[in-house]
Order: sequence, then structure tokens, then C-alpha cells
Amino acid sequence: MKSAIRGIISMAIGICLTTLVLELALRIYDGKMLQFESLTPESQNRVGFMAYDSRLGWVPRPGQRGGTWTANIDASGLRSNGRSILTTSRPILAVGDSFTFGDEVEDSETWAARLEVVLNKRVLNAGVGAYGIDQAVLRAELLLDKYLPDVVILSFISDDINRTEFSNYPYAYGRGWKPYFEFEDGSLRLRNVPVPQEPARLRFRALRHVLGYSLLANAVLSRTAHQWWKGFPIIERIHTDGENVSVELLVRLDNLTKARGGRFIAIAFATYGRIGGDVRLPIVINRAREQGIEVLDLSIETLKRKPDELRNLFRPGGHYSPEMNNWIAERIAEFLRATS
Repeated sequence: MKSAIRGIISMAIGICLTTLVLELALRIYDGKMLQFESLTPESQNRVGFMAYDSRLGWVPRPGQRGGTWTANIDASGLRSNGRSILTTSRPILAVGDSFTFGDEVEDSETWAARLEVVLNKRVLNAGVGAYGIDQAVLRAELLLDKYLPDVVILSFISDDINRTEFSNYPYAYGRGWKPYFEFEDGSLRLRNVPVPQEPARLRFRALRHVLGYSLLANAVLSRTAHQWWKGFPIIERIHTDGENVSVELLVRLDNLTKARGGRFIAIAFATYGRIGGDVRLPIVINRAREQGIEVLDLSIETLKRKPDELRNLFRPGGHYSPEMNNWIAERIAEFLRATS
């Protein structure tokens, strides 16, 4: 017994000495021998260019977002298409996530902007970064009566199905809290509305702060526990029923659109594993079609491309390039013409 205890003590001492040596080596290498402040800032309300919304969680803040690409947002939270097409016909309303909004491209390079040019018909870009299918449907419902579109398009990726299962999405813009739906007595029930405004609680905040004084801990945890280390709360999955919730919501939006004399189309996008993968798309596509939803599946055509060609269709952050958005607009226009 004593030898075992001595062995444990020796191992503990060895680990402590190794840790100390590595810490000193990092401090010498980084020139921070005398820096003693925590490297873990307190989590903040990452509102950025998004504004809080009590029903949706977050919406684009009116104004201009600058950087490597520019986005101009109007007073209604819609993204500019880079030009204005004034027609007397009812517009097309596009809702969805950052692939609809057009992250990493200019206003005129989104697929919504390109579709407007191809059809010579006004297209309203109501996409919002990090939205799940649940938020996209809720946003469409808020805009239906305001704009009376004759076509509503909801585009989605596989990860948008995942997002319907969470009440907080820490990769999101803003505070991260979001509405969600779950089934109760066979019917969908909207939860978490009004959406909380306070930051989500961060677990083990004190431990994180103390470890922040160590360059070694920073080097290790920034790679192995990036989400927690950077101050994002740990998300808790409310349920695992994303496919059923998504299909039910698509049916709901289809019914609402048709009740107003419009047409609803769901469009599936592939991400080539860059943002969430594509694994959940087939289930939702097939079940939505069984429910009578018009679905344009662009994921199959996309993934048939050669690997090198496929990689060139994406920007560094994982979103579509202008060339890909132009192809999408052409395919949507063809679909609308062929099925009108």
C-alpha cells in the first residue's frame, strides 16, 4: 500500500513539474514571463450587427456591415440586392440562414440578388445568419402579410434541422437564445418566447477564469474546448426530433402561403461538410414531399461535382461563392418556369 501511495505521489509530482516546465517554456517563447492576467474575458452579449428580437432571437440590424464583404440592411431587416427592381407584381420572399442572406459575398452576389436579375422580379432577402428552420418559418410568417409575396422560398441546410432542437445556439449572432418548437399532445408548441435577453449561463466560470492565467491551459483548451474557453455557453439539446419538427413547420408555412394565394417552395442546399454536413437532408426532403411540399433538392446536383470543382464553390468560411449563387439562381428560375 505504501509503495502504491509513493508511486501516486511521484507521478503527481512529475506531472506538476512537467506542467511547470511547459508553462515556463511557453512564457519564454512568447516573451510573456511577467504577464499575469487571465486570458479568458468574460462572455458578453455578442450583438454585433444583429439586433435582439423577442420572437426570433436576433435579426439583422439596419445599416451597413463592413469587412472583407459588405452587407446593407434596410429598416425592415432585409438585405439589399445591390439594385432596385420596381415591378407591380407581388414579390418573391426568400427566408433561411446565412446561405440565403449571403455571407461572404457582396449584396449583388447573393442568390436572391441574382434571382431578381434573372426573373426581373423583386426578391426580398430575409435570410438571417445561424437561423434554424424554426426561426426561418417564424420570420416568414411575420413578413407574409406585410409584403404579400406570390412565392415564398425557404432554403435550408442540414444544420438548420439540428438548430430546431436547441433553445440556445452559441455560434449565433447576438445573445444566442432562440425560440424552439416541441410536440405536446401531438401538436407543435412554441417555446422560449419572448426570447430571453440576458446572456446564457456559462458553466464553471470561476475555474475558467483561474485557468486563464496559464499560457499552457490557453494553448490546450483553446483547441480542445474552444467553445467554453471563448466564453460561449454550453448548448443543451432540448429534444432530438428535428426532422419531425422541421417537416411540420414546412407544412405549416406551405398552408399559410397558399391561404394568401401564394406558392411555397423549400430548397435544400449541400454544404460539403463545411458547416454541419448534409446527413439529415434526405429524411426531411422525402418526408416534406410526402406531405405535398414542393421541394427543389439542389444538394444532390451539388455533391455530384468533382472534389476540386466542389471546393471552389465555397468561400473560406464555408459559404457559397458568387459563381455558386449564380448557379442556384438559374436553377430556381428554371424550376419556377417549369412548374408555374
